[in-house]
Amino acid sequence: MTENADRPLDWANEPHMSPVDTIMWRGDTDRRMRGTISMLEIYDCAPDWDRLIAAHEWGSRMAPRFRQRVVDSPIGAGTPSWAVDPDFDLHYHVRRIRLGGDGSMRELLSTCEQLAMTALDAARPPWEGTLIEGLPDGKAAYFLKAHHALTDGLGAILGLAQLHSPTREHNPGKPQPPSPDPVHISAVDIITRQLDEEMRRIPHRIDMTIKGIRSLVSPRQALSTALRYGRSVPRVAGLVSPPGSPLLANRSISWRFSAFEVPFADLKAAATATRASINDVYLAGLLGGFRIYHEKMGTAIEAMPVAIPISVRRPEDPAGGNRIAVGRLAGPVGIADPFERVLTVREQVRAARHEPAVDLFNTLGAVMAWLPGSVLMQFSGTTSQNDLQASNVPGIPWETYVAGAKVERMFPFGPLPGCAVMATMITHNGTACIGLNSDGAAVTDIDLFADCLVAGFDEVLALAADDDVQPGSLQRLQ
Repeated sequence: MTENADRPLDWANEPHMSPVDTIMWRGDTDRRMRGTISMLEIYDCAPDWDRLIAAHEWGSRMAPRFRQRVVDSPIGAGTPSWAVDPDFDLHYHVRRIRLGGDGSMRELLSTCEQLAMTALDAARPPWEGTLIEGLPDGKAAYFLKAHHALTDGLGAILGLAQLHSPTREHNPGKPQPPSPDPVHISAVDIITRQLDEEMRRIPHRIDMTIKGIRSLVSPRQALSTALRYGRSVPRVAGLVSPPGSPLLANRSISWRFSAFEVPFADLKAAATATRASINDVYLAGLLGGFRIYHEKMGTAIEAMPVAIPISVRRPEDPAGGNRIAVGRLAGPVGIADPFERVLTVREQVRAARHEPAVDLFNTLGAVMAWLPGSVLMQFSGTTSQNDLQASNVPGIPWETYVAGAKVERMFPFGPLPGCAVMATMITHNGTACIGLNSDGAAVTDIDLFADCLVAGFDEVLALAADDDVQPGSLQRLQ
């Protein structure tokens, strides 16, 4: 084993938060905007506890971010730093519980809801892992929660893919980087670093100013570009969107989880049949479920505000952190025909991805990061007006193991930044796993809502049906 082989992963190794990460971190000022992301893994057996602890100890050396806490500026503004916690205690971060009740999926999800709604300790590295035993047939589950400021969904998968094992057996030859040294950062260190960042931004801002002046050589073209961008800003900021559904209008701090799965091949077949993307089919299935739910509740609507993340991650970007922009849709809930609904979603998504101001929040992030959390929360209306936020993250396409247990499913659960429902899909080894986080005050009949989502997905999956092969169905785990 060479010295180079024992280096930690090139993952989430920036010494301080990006402006977008900072905005997410400060969002916790309002408990309704708490940015906790979660992953529920289902194992084919209970992993060996000692091996699991050792795997976490090893993983926190391979990805030192898991040993780092957030050190904020004494003025509560600007980007915070990451620093290895001198008091890092794995015993705090990794827990072990056993399900009560009947050990059902519903019991498991209820337990995960309670774990997810409990705030992370801001004085420690912002993550917790819980092994949950007592599932039927000797199976177990693992629930990982972390703050969204640590990574986005794609970054999380990139990290997990490297920390999970490709074999059930112990691998004694894996890299063994040393434990990172604790880091002490003073208030003066942070303020000095923040001022240095602002000084280094000056040449870029001067360059942008010069380009703006040069553009006046072609005033007509400059005006046209400015007008296109100006018209795009309200759309990207969510200031121009359909009204929210009156049925989903209420908001609370109560999270309710639902889990679904569907063969990825069936989603792909529906996408091929409609000449759309898998993401278009996924969104159309969700919106079909919302349509059926509204009809059964006696409150039909034509459209509702939907937000989707748009990855702006480039190959040269660090694997951790958040590299996302926001796309806005007028979700065509009122379109009953699934084919037309898929095509309408496809066109709206294409338009959202090509908005001139699509990267607005990353552009403004350097300025917004200097705002205190209480001021930032005044902009929360751009997310709280959404009825649905939906993301689709590529998963791990091969079999993975943790401490001798095979990972059968991975269900992601995003936060509720003021929206009624957050839907997240990850494809794990041929199965599309969908995790829904619903606001308990917005979706008042969670069982009916789940049944309607199954029906909505079945509508779009049926688009791929032919005489020889019938598509599968979305299955709710309960």
